[in-house]
Amino acid sequence: MDCGGFTTTFVQALHSSSFPGDNGQNTYLGNPGGLVLHFPEDKTLYHMGDTDIFSDMALINELHEPKIGIVPVGDRFTMGGAVAALACRRFFQFETVIPSHFGTFPIIDQTAEKFVAGMDGSDVKVALPKIGETISL
Repeated sequence: MDCGGFTTTFVQALHSSSFPGDNGQNTYLGNPGGLVLHFPEDKTLYHMGDTDIFSDMALINELHEPKIGIVPVGDRFTMGGAVAALACRRFFQFETVIPSHFGTFPIIDQTAEKFVAGMDGSDVKVALPKIGETISL
């Protein structure tokens, strides 16, 4: 999809997608997904969305060659830090990864420590901005 200065591709994610209603019935909210953002003359970014690991991540890498990844690491509703690091190391050749989906409510991991530890020893830069901080990539 053309968004003016860049294009986007909607890709698969593995995540539940419903909302509990007042009557006890869940309302289906559609297919979960991630987004690949293609910038002319610049690096491609893959926002995984809320997902677990899946083998077709290798196909996303082959087709889009993202160099920046936004990776969920909360361990509830998404991959945990160790699994997210495995996905990054096994399926992608990222230059930079930004962990997300942690520390926002009590039942998920409050830090990205497990992910950072899992990426230790790789050539991938882990960018961990503070809340409200902007980063340049």
